[in-house]
Amino acid sequence: MSHTHISKASEIDAATEKMYERLAEFLVEQFDISHVSIALEAGSGGGQLTVPLVKKMSGIHKLIAYDSWTGPYGKDLSILTHAISREGLNDIVEIVKGNVRQTGFAEDKVDLIVSNELFCDLDRNSLKSALREFRRILKSGGQMVHAELDPEAENRSQELLIEADLHYSLESLPFEGERWFSPTVEELQVLMHEAGFTDINVGYFRTNFRLSYEAAIEQLKRWSIDMAFAKKYENDLMRYGLEFPKEHMIKCTKP
Repeated sequence: MSHTHISKASEIDAATEKMYERLAEFLVEQFDISHVSIALEAGSGGGQLTVPLVKKMSGIHKLIAYDSWTGPYGKDLSILTHAISREGLNDIVEIVKGNVRQTGFAEDKVDLIVSNELFCDLDRNSLKSALREFRRILKSGGQMVHAELDPEAENRSQELLIEADLHYSLESLPFEGERWFSPTVEELQVLMHEAGFTDINVGYFRTNFRLSYEAAIEQLKRWSIDMAFAKKYENDLMRYGLEFPKEHMIKCTKP
């Protein structure tokens, strides 16, 4: 599949929506929907993945949209609530605010846990706690599917996006350890194994999402990146733009 080239700031929203529709379809292909009655989306944010995901999960009884919605993500709760109402999904989607390290849900509650770009906002200790909690609330035989942008850049435009992310203010996020763009596949495999999951498999999703200079600057502003970064790398941004790396997808099972 060829890249989606976004040259204007006005094109970002439509291109992003299409990418998340593709990602939702890719994720749903990873599990048997006939065995899923209650699913948990961890880190729902503003619902960019939530809406296309639930639309593609035909027959599901409930999707729990779960997030802390704290700090710079606080505004996303109202965005999600509006999107769920607009799409007529209130009967299927339950919005729950909480902490993935200690959800408060009963054991063996959900059939599936899915997330995208959650682990990058957790430090190593928080991620370990979240994985143990996910195992606790999953039913026996239940599956997890998690996707993260891969931290291994394939070209200069991806290097710039990864570098830009490290200039993002995380004052209100629960980071206590060293900041990472996202954990590597190898790190996640080890942590999931340590948490007691089995059948750990890796796949990749091509985002095919590249922003030229004007759109790249707008995206950096939306991410609240320190614009000193844009000034420092202006020539590179004009030449290469920004490109989303591929996403690595890790799926596993609670035995």
